[in-house]
Amino acid sequence: MSSRYSYFRPMDESDLDWVMSVETAAYDFPWSRQGFEKALDDGLSYVFCDATRQSLGYACFLSVLDEAHLLNLCIAPGHHRQGVASEGLKALIDHFASAAFEVMLLEVRESNPAVWLYKKLGFVEDGVRPNYYPVKSLENGERAAEREDAILMSCRLN
Repeated sequence: MSSRYSYFRPMDESDLDWVMSVETAAYDFPWSRQGFEKALDDGLSYVFCDATRQSLGYACFLSVLDEAHLLNLCIAPGHHRQGVASEGLKALIDHFASAAFEVMLLEVRESNPAVWLYKKLGFVEDGVRPNYYPVKSLENGERAAEREDAILMSCRLN
């Protein structure tokens, strides 16, 4: 499959309006702008771009010792199923491995189709965090009482 993905670059303040528009379109419970500002301060946030420098998606990480924690990965509408997430995450795995990180960790909604992508890229399931994610009620769009489990996954880098 051919992808329009070309490279990733560090996210900066000028990306935040675009990031917020993608985030709110993608998720029932999006991150706040302040959450992304904090991620920028931590210095491990990236934007996936094509050869024309058009932004296609983003990823935010937290560094803890030799672990890279993937906190948020999102691809913009219109760019799904084109290899952006796969190629972008592969490039970031290589990036963190070359920076002497030992493992990449994440938690993902059990219903998220990205579980398949993570497994394809070498992540393994390490456990479950019960009732981790809020669920949107179908009736009124508010938070439902039930919650969804998170699958804990890891990928050895070195």
